[in-house]
Amino acid sequence: MKSLLIQPGGTREVRKDFVSVQYPINLGYIAAVLKKDGHVIRMMDFNVIEYDRVCLKEFILEFKPLVVGFTSMTSTINEFKRLCSEVKRINENIITVLGGVHASALPIQTLEETPDLDIIVFGEGEITVCELYRCIQEKKDFSTIEGIYFRKDNRIIKNEERPLIKNLDSIPKPDRDLLSMEMYAKAHVSRGFSRRELKIIEIITSRGCPYSCIFCAGHINYKHKLRFRSYSDITDEIDECIRKYNVNHVSIEDDTFTINRELVTKLCSYFYQKRITWSCNSRVDTVDYPLLKLMSKSGCKKISFGIESGSPRILKLIKKGITVPQAKKALRDARKARIRYVEGTFMLGSHIDETMEDIQKTEKLIKELMPDFAGLFVMCPFPGTEIFETMKKEKLIEERPDWNSFTFFGNLRRYEKLNHLTVGQLNQIQRDFLRKYYSSFGYIFRQILRIRDLRELRYFCNLGIAFFKEFLFETNNKIIPRQRNLETRV
Repeated sequence: MKSLLIQPGGTREVRKDFVSVQYPINLGYIAAVLKKDGHVIRMMDFNVIEYDRVCLKEFILEFKPLVVGFTSMTSTINEFKRLCSEVKRINENIITVLGGVHASALPIQTLEETPDLDIIVFGEGEITVCELYRCIQEKKDFSTIEGIYFRKDNRIIKNEERPLIKNLDSIPKPDRDLLSMEMYAKAHVSRGFSRRELKIIEIITSRGCPYSCIFCAGHINYKHKLRFRSYSDITDEIDECIRKYNVNHVSIEDDTFTINRELVTKLCSYFYQKRITWSCNSRVDTVDYPLLKLMSKSGCKKISFGIESGSPRILKLIKKGITVPQAKKALRDARKARIRYVEGTFMLGSHIDETMEDIQKTEKLIKELMPDFAGLFVMCPFPGTEIFETMKKEKLIEERPDWNSFTFFGNLRRYEKLNHLTVGQLNQIQRDFLRKYYSSFGYIFRQILRIRDLRELRYFCNLGIAFFKEFLFETNNKIIPRQRNLETRV
């Protein structure tokens, strides 16, 4: 059976040299399991392919897919609806399927708002889509398939929830051959690394997160359960990518890679032997200097810590589970270990009771830590999160908001105010602080001193040009960097 998989692009103008754009590894996994089941799969990612209605129609009429599957984040759900309708206009007999965290959080609402959508896959999708495609191919009833919502007799039917996959090694490696990696070369994978300069792949070594941050939507698909791939399964995937794509940098996309110290230690040995560099996300309470030193020695060039706030009061309210002293120590140890890029990400308005005094504490902490990359975002209440439900209860957010605004950057009006601050204030604080931080003599001088090769120099020159265009010359606020994959952490 033939199927086309689509990732919608953003609906706003995006400067590709300023934002992070990554290969859709989630669709890569879905493609892999479907191809293993004998289906013929094609893929389109409209983050890197320019949308053309005529070309899409010609492709669908020539390829003749029976199913078109979509994935969508909250910020691209409206674009998904447009694409879904377009697919049905081309061929009304095509079965349309949607997966992703937004659909899992609001399945009934999404189906109601999208009359051209036939089926939603909620939760972990690999086993579900295989069963679904078999039923479609054999023209069987959908009522026994766990993990889907579907339409029947003008009603929306919810089937039983599907249990999480116990053995992640049982899932085929994500298919990376359906889209050329060269398509992604115009943007950096994450701050500090660009496919213009490096051969990069994104991988995950685990699924899930055991923590309870009120702004995180990761639990929607994976609950609060944490599962790991085996060392051999991870290294087999990287080895294959080294052979096929000449990879020399691995971007580990786990929410908190350093939570499994034994696995991290083994992979450090592997990376050291392979002489390839890598980067990861972490929490400040899961690292210490010996581990960071080992990571640095093995080729870790970047570690990103989600710190969120410099206010102890806010850290408790958002259930982050860390302290300011832990944040200071982690960044100090990472820098002492000589990891090239130490990133800290922070959030404005992360709780509805945040005050200007709390924000000032965050700004003070950022200046004290002086991370190589400081991410400062305005809180986004993604559907399914605790903060989303709180804001609905307090009538701080509309029942059906403008989903286009559900990203982390820009002059966004997804809500008007919190208890003490307006969204306009938060947007202005964000832009003013980032402009001052990245244009300060201290930051620029420090980065110049740390540049060690021509690749880094070219990267910072390109990023600097994009930054100054955005923050010093642009006034219309069109640039909206994409949120992190899965909408799970900042």
